[in-house]
Amino acid sequence: MACSAGGGGEKAQTGGTAGGGQGGNGQGGGGQGGGIIFPAGGSGSGGQGGGKPAECDDAGNCTCINIASFGKPAHYGVGMDNTDAFLQWLNDKSSASVDLYQQRTTLTPELLAKYDVIILQALEDGEYGPFWKFSPEEIDAVKSWVSNGGGLITLTGYGGDAGEVDPTNELLAFAGASYNKDDILGNCPGGVPCYCWGNSVPMAQFSPESPISANIKQVGAFHGRSINSSGGVVVAGEGGTKFGVAIEVDKGRVFVFADEWVTYSSQWLGAPQQPPNPNDPCYDNAAGYWKTADKVFQVPQFWFNAIKWVSTQVTCFDIEDPGIIK
Repeated sequence: MACSAGGGGEKAQTGGTAGGGQGGNGQGGGGQGGGIIFPAGGSGSGGQGGGKPAECDDAGNCTCINIASFGKPAHYGVGMDNTDAFLQWLNDKSSASVDLYQQRTTLTPELLAKYDVIILQALEDGEYGPFWKFSPEEIDAVKSWVSNGGGLITLTGYGGDAGEVDPTNELLAFAGASYNKDDILGNCPGGVPCYCWGNSVPMAQFSPESPISANIKQVGAFHGRSINSSGGVVVAGEGGTKFGVAIEVDKGRVFVFADEWVTYSSQWLGAPQQPPNPNDPCYDNAAGYWKTADKVFQVPQFWFNAIKWVSTQVTCFDIEDPGIIK
């Protein structure tokens, strides 16, 4: 997916400083074409029935799904981790375009109508606020957009102030879902060498009932917030605590996820592989590699599944990644 900033801001870049890509302000148009090439009008192997065809340039670079990310991308974590690897994956390997709105932007029906999928990140001016507030008109616009076929993905756990969930909960209320103001997935389970992959806590309780869980054994998480929901399918959870919920609302879909760690570069790339050491518990002798995050977690698969599931109006969505099972 190609990333472009909204409202004339800088295009989101990879390989930058902590904090991820540079976002613009205000309303943005569609992003630049992604890195995937396939025949115009064809559907990618990840496509679903119904929806619009791809739009291709003369070089055969096609986009068919427009995504907007609202809020500050993750930039905390280990060693001031960032989302550069996530943005590069979006830029180079799929048939979509993405606009980043890192500043408070009014959610109008006209703005939302430009997009097939919206990702809600940290809806705040800073880690401890002020947190964004939305008008009844904006809340109604999001509800109507989803009901008419939009796909909404929400994340949380960006900072230490539980008030971060308030603006997201405002926009989620129509779907019968909300985030709690608790702190979950902060401690490594006994006997699990979380230090091998940067102390991420494995979230392994994915339910086979949801397509979002397909081919996922586990992803990493760290200090997230649990989910309340009155309906939908629990995608991941343990002992009554919900980590992920998939909800269908009329023609649209909502995926509520309990953390933001799945956007961090450390989870996509892992640490560089070192020479083998059969005596180190972080080295997997049977597999022949060090247990880095990219080896033990299926983060790209998670995002492929999530975007594919919520984007019900798109026929040509695809990602070129040999690690993805379609």
